[in-house]
Amino acid sequence: MKKLNILIVAFVLFQIGSVNAQYTVLLNFDSANGAVPEGQLTFVGNMLYGMTTGNPPSGTGNIFSIDTNGNSAKNRFTFNGTDGQDPFNTLILSGNKLYGMVNNGGANGYGCIFSIDTNGSGFKDLFDFNSTNGAYPFGQLTLLGKKLYGMTSGIFPLDGNIFSIDTDGTGYKDIFDFNGTNGAAPYGSLTFFGNKFYGMTYGGGVNQYGNIFSIDTSGLGFKDLFDFNGTDGSFTYGSLILIGSKLYGTTESGGVNNDGTVFVIDTNGTGFRDIFVFNGTNGSGPIGTLAYSKGELFGVTDQGTLNIYGNIYSLDTDGTGYKDLHDFNDIAGEYPARGVVLSGNTLYGMTSGGGTDSLGVVFKLNYVAAGMNDLNTNSSSINLFPNPSTGQFTLSLSNVSEKCNVEVYNVLGERVEREKVKGEREEIDLSGQPNGIYLYRVITENGGLVGEGKVVIEK
Repeated sequence: MKKLNILIVAFVLFQIGSVNAQYTVLLNFDSANGAVPEGQLTFVGNMLYGMTTGNPPSGTGNIFSIDTNGNSAKNRFTFNGTDGQDPFNTLILSGNKLYGMVNNGGANGYGCIFSIDTNGSGFKDLFDFNSTNGAYPFGQLTLLGKKLYGMTSGIFPLDGNIFSIDTDGTGYKDIFDFNGTNGAAPYGSLTFFGNKFYGMTYGGGVNQYGNIFSIDTSGLGFKDLFDFNGTDGSFTYGSLILIGSKLYGTTESGGVNNDGTVFVIDTNGTGFRDIFVFNGTNGSGPIGTLAYSKGELFGVTDQGTLNIYGNIYSLDTDGTGYKDLHDFNDIAGEYPARGVVLSGNTLYGMTSGGGTDSLGVVFKLNYVAAGMNDLNTNSSSINLFPNPSTGQFTLSLSNVSEKCNVEVYNVLGERVEREKVKGEREEIDLSGQPNGIYLYRVITENGGLVGEGKVVIEK
């Protein structure tokens, strides 16, 4: 039986668009097919490829594929430790080959770079890190011509590096070393634009909260573009995306609430601005890389929100129009991995926990932005009256037999009221809330929209 949540979202200064969203679990990891994914998915035609960090009998991770409808799931390769283990990373595609990195294992135990055919054959350990030339790579490789570029997070006393290597595994070069002052422990990928790479570090920099940098592809011309100070964000756990001449990213913590931020900065290092600050109720700990389509940014948090297990969100590139698209729960996945990938109106991603075996899931989320005056009730009838009122409303439900909750959020996404609905009618007291327009939604546990409308408080 599906549980319904009725969300009444307040706004005062700007309009919040409504969202029709349908969340679907495509695959439950069960140990045999993988466990605890930490990276993003990669499109190969209508197939999705990804990696998990645990998979018996070795328990060291695997590469898998599944189609976008949740069919044809297949374990393509299982790591054994010697050829790598614990891939916290994301694959890239070139021709019929996938390239990737694993954080641990390999010949020296510090991770390696590999290639593999999309059919799972032809695995090749291209390069093994040895701590001196790098250790514990994170993120995704960046392909330019026949060269791969990436970063390692390092091992004390080293703070990570940037490297290049030919796609056949030859010509490895350590092109830049982080030293703490110029950044430390990059956990993301490099973004290429105008003969330069742009990236972030998790720590180090002037304030030890991480920084944003640019560097030439040769490894020369390093520039510390911006140093986080905690108040404007701290500790990045993802990569930058480029939209026009602006870079967008997230910080896992910091900001005025210490729950993380979404920010924008020009490629020359000017114009830094936090465009959205999380507060726990609307999400906490944004991780991974943002996705972008038609003026909207899409991302995930791994904490906070209704069920404390993170959420999928969207917002406009100016920071307005925040939408909580889906709140994760332990049954259908919890703690999303590093971001979502987008195809049309569908977002695809993974969680590192939850699901039927508590080992994570592959999911998709179909969403359609709609005008807030629209009402989509499907077969159910939902109404709040009188409208307007001074704050005392009656909620009327029909053709809805499932258990319901009434939840009230303000413009910042802060929950200010929660009640259980015990019958077809429930009195809702919002008299303690300020004047304004309130949007109410009826949403199933898996994110499907049952109905929505708006009410007005006038005192």
